[in-house]
Amino acid sequence: MDKRLSASAFERAAGQLIIAARPLEMARAVLVDGEAQSAVAKREGVSRNAVCLAVNRIWDAHSEVPEGFERVTAVLPKHKAFLVRQWQREAVRKLDAK
Repeated sequence: MDKRLSASAFERAAGQLIIAARPLEMARAVLVDGEAQSAVAKREGVSRNAVCLAVNRIWDAHSEVPEGFERVTAVLPKHKAFLVRQWQREAVRKLDAK
């Protein structure tokens, strides 16, 4: 599964970190623009590992669960899963509004 983020999710995650411009832009190219890590590494003249580290820093910040929230995994009937996805979208909108 490819790691991808929306531009707003990327900005929210990056805002939690102190990170230099170059690794930030490399991570954006991979996570938001969908470029391959190897292509970004070649273009920037760095190792694939350097790109991977930048991507992982942003991804880890994105994956943290905000205070007052809890990450859950469940197998539900379709109609209940639909409701849970609606709740998740509402929660994301509230987080984006902060």
